[in-house]
Amino acid sequence: MKLNQLKKPFLGILVLVSLFCFNARALSESEMYVALQSDISGTVTDDSGVPLPGVTVLNLQTNVGVVTDFDGKYVISASKGNVLQFSYVGMQSQEITVGDISSINVELQVSQLDEIVVIGYGKQKKINLTGSVANIDDEELTKRPINNVANMLQGKLTGVRINQGSGQPGKENTYIRIRGTGTFSGAGSNPLVIIDGIAGSLDNIDPENVESISVLKDAASASIYGARAANGVIVVTTKTGIKDGVDISYHGNVAYHSAAVLPDFVNNSVEYMEMWNTAHERQGIANLFSQSQIDSYRNAAPNDPQYPNFNWLDHSIRTVPVYRHNLSVSGGSEKTRFYANLGYYDQEGVVIGHNFKRYTGQLNIDTKITDKLTFGTNISMAIGDRKEPWLTDSDFLLVVYGAQPMYSPYLADGSGRYSHNAWPEFWVNRNPEFVANEGGNFYESKNIRVNAFLKYDILPELTWELKGSIDYTDSFNKFVNYPIEAYSFATGEYYSDGWPVFNGVRNRFEKSKLPTFYTTLNYSKEFSGGHNVSALVGYNQEEFHWRYLEGSRRDFNFPQLTEINAGNSEGQGLGGTATEWAIQSYFGRLTYNFKERYLIEANARYDGTSRIFEDNRWGFFPSVSAGWRVSNEAFMQDVDWVDNLKLRASWGELGNQNIGNYPYQDVLSTVAYPLGAGLDQGVVQNRLTDKTLEWEKTTSTDIGVDLSFGGGLFSMVFDWYKKETEGILSQAEIPASVGLSAPTINFASMENKGIELLLGHKNKVGELSYAVDFNFSKNKNEVTKVSAPSFGRNSTVEGQPIGEYYMIEWDGIFQSQSEIDAAPTHPGSPQPGDLRFRDANGDGVINADDRVFVDGAQPDFTYGGNISLQWRNWDMSVFFQGVEGQKYYLTWWGFWPFTQGTAPTTDWRNAWTPENPSQTMPALWTFSTYGYTPMSGTENTYNLKDASYMRIKNLQIGYNLPKEVCEKIKLKDARVYFSADNLFTFTKMKHVDPERLGTEWWSTRGSVYPQTKILSMGVKLKL
Repeated sequence: MKLNQLKKPFLGILVLVSLFCFNARALSESEMYVALQSDISGTVTDDSGVPLPGVTVLNLQTNVGVVTDFDGKYVISASKGNVLQFSYVGMQSQEITVGDISSINVELQVSQLDEIVVIGYGKQKKINLTGSVANIDDEELTKRPINNVANMLQGKLTGVRINQGSGQPGKENTYIRIRGTGTFSGAGSNPLVIIDGIAGSLDNIDPENVESISVLKDAASASIYGARAANGVIVVTTKTGIKDGVDISYHGNVAYHSAAVLPDFVNNSVEYMEMWNTAHERQGIANLFSQSQIDSYRNAAPNDPQYPNFNWLDHSIRTVPVYRHNLSVSGGSEKTRFYANLGYYDQEGVVIGHNFKRYTGQLNIDTKITDKLTFGTNISMAIGDRKEPWLTDSDFLLVVYGAQPMYSPYLADGSGRYSHNAWPEFWVNRNPEFVANEGGNFYESKNIRVNAFLKYDILPELTWELKGSIDYTDSFNKFVNYPIEAYSFATGEYYSDGWPVFNGVRNRFEKSKLPTFYTTLNYSKEFSGGHNVSALVGYNQEEFHWRYLEGSRRDFNFPQLTEINAGNSEGQGLGGTATEWAIQSYFGRLTYNFKERYLIEANARYDGTSRIFEDNRWGFFPSVSAGWRVSNEAFMQDVDWVDNLKLRASWGELGNQNIGNYPYQDVLSTVAYPLGAGLDQGVVQNRLTDKTLEWEKTTSTDIGVDLSFGGGLFSMVFDWYKKETEGILSQAEIPASVGLSAPTINFASMENKGIELLLGHKNKVGELSYAVDFNFSKNKNEVTKVSAPSFGRNSTVEGQPIGEYYMIEWDGIFQSQSEIDAAPTHPGSPQPGDLRFRDANGDGVINADDRVFVDGAQPDFTYGGNISLQWRNWDMSVFFQGVEGQKYYLTWWGFWPFTQGTAPTTDWRNAWTPENPSQTMPALWTFSTYGYTPMSGTENTYNLKDASYMRIKNLQIGYNLPKEVCEKIKLKDARVYFSADNLFTFTKMKHVDPERLGTEWWSTRGSVYPQTKILSMGVKLKL
């Protein structure tokens, strides 16, 4: 709740009572203060400039005090040299000595000692936490005008690594890892997301509705969620209403998105054709383009539509507007509070053929039915509408990359008919324009979440809560594609290229629902002598149901009629299935502290899941933690520069129940087998199963230090952690003679350990307030046990990080035939200008035995930081984040020249030739020429590129209208701002975005949907 949203009637009483108390105190004083006094006046605000009503202003010499009014203003009598103390609950007190001026304005900072943090099934004072919890509030979340909550967390929190998997609107595929990769099985490493106490998805949340986010990183904080907490927990709390009056708020933003990083291709047709011919000549292959063809382009007039130098990248990837609007109403009374929000988001994709719209709604209500009984409900809705080409994800981008500059989207005769680059070697290429415009992949989704709760105060220290929820998702996907006629320059005729092969319409319906119920009993009491005890017990159950139905038809007589009944029933398809699982849980927490000095906490959860065989489906997940606030000890009282010094440690066990649905069950498949002269249908078991299978378990240890000093000027949080995951799902090794697939068993193990550091500093110099924070995270991953090692490009081997690179090392470029003759025997028939490789085992032959482990699959460390400034009504903030030591293996489109026609990047202008004996760029070659090539034939470190980077993620400048101006135009607050995202990137990597790439095999292509650079203007109004 905002400090300026306190109830005015309550504040009026507070003002009167405070004035009475202070005047009574002054009258009771036995001494009269006779020095010359004058009136000192001013305004007290928070660090955002919001006036604070009810602040106590005390003259420490006269013991006379006043409180600020509703506008944060005060007047008090004082003499020169007197000390005025400004204090307010939840804020750091300030003492100011009166000088010659009669006006003193004060800005109070939030006290870290009183900050409240949301944890599992409750809240705690941050100062009393014994686990590792990172949190972020709504003010920080809504600074960046983007539509994805997960991306807003990027770089903000220690130990939390977030990569945006795609720049495609509505399909960001955000990658989140908390303290490393938790498993390499199908169980996954994604954290559990809890929204208002119920499991959910970050994709369905409008950032405007978020009050706070807490990330539970260690077992002490996460074990209350048991079998689903092995990869950490993200706890989201949505906004509630104010207790008095009504606030109407509007946030509007108009942004322009463009690609943050794109490859720099050769776009001159003549240069393109000559480079291709050069590669062919070197490989002893006939030229692809005749001299007359090249001369036709060379001698053409500028901008001749018959002989273009068309830039397909500029045409297909453009700058587009994006619109965002949110309208919210927050209000209430003494007994009832409400918050409502409607949101609209409209994003055209920077890549042609893509767009996304989303409509969101949120309604939160809580009301006190009696003094002891409270009822509340949270209702949220998200409707998404997404369109993309029928070639999705990176497949469409490779079509864009593979389009050559020698032709443009439409014929130059003005007929509006498509052209098609059908040179002999380009048979797989097609015009990106018709792929984007004709047919498509249409996706509609609806998500509704309804929570309702009852809270009853049995005793002042004992509260019972009951909550029920239903999360319902309904989606429809329509896939449409058909052949398009285009003009072939190779044959001079119109033709359909025969691809796509589907040529029809496919409709798919999906539904899922997740009903959840939990109840808790919470006890909290402060006993005499400084003993504080709290206890929580609870029960939780969930059921998940999912099903889909799919139908398709092909060979439509009129492709523009895309309803499925217009297709040919011959060869139609039908499919569908359903699945479900359930989980039951008992959980509890016990905390104790003595004078907020010695802190102890224990958590436990007992989970049972239907996914595991009944003999093993229940598991116990405990944790214990302790903290010592050294700063509260008597021997620290004279160390007044230390505000808080806390040592903490935790240990616990967590689980991962996402091991698939019922992997312990025997599965039968239908088969046809010969019987007599014909075939009969039968069933057969096709795999072995392990009835002792259970969830993967993670043991977590954490040691941390929290420090703040200098009156809140400086702060530090440090953590060392170790996570050991055992029972990772693996395939058992069995003899092939068994004739069945091997069973899945709990066998492998892995370890993550690392450090996290968060540093902060804030201060005020004159009218300038500033804050600086920096976070650093380093994680080391190691596979400690595996049943069957994998020695591919990305390996899974004991003693190495998961996915560690395993390949031959690049050792330079052959400069002469004599150098080739003297070198170890290389694969293929190397020529001068080809890559040279290191003979790691010294046997004189370059082969798979020369592969070595190469680091870079996991980053060395990640970091992020924020600098914010505030002067009068102006503010500015800069946010950056970076990754060091990450490497990516880059091949195919966007990196290898001429991959299915893709133009070389401009780097290849410096390719090796006898006249240019480059040591960094090999000679030109064509991947589309079949057989071994010096780069594609051997996985080697030449293709392994340093993806370290530092990026300015956000720069924002804002202006808050003065209060007197707002009052004149009947507003409570008004703010305008300019924001820029992904503004600058500092990296050695060329042509591809180091932040966008991932470990999926298609990411090696380089043809990935780009992240966007965003320039936006926004306004926030409060009525």
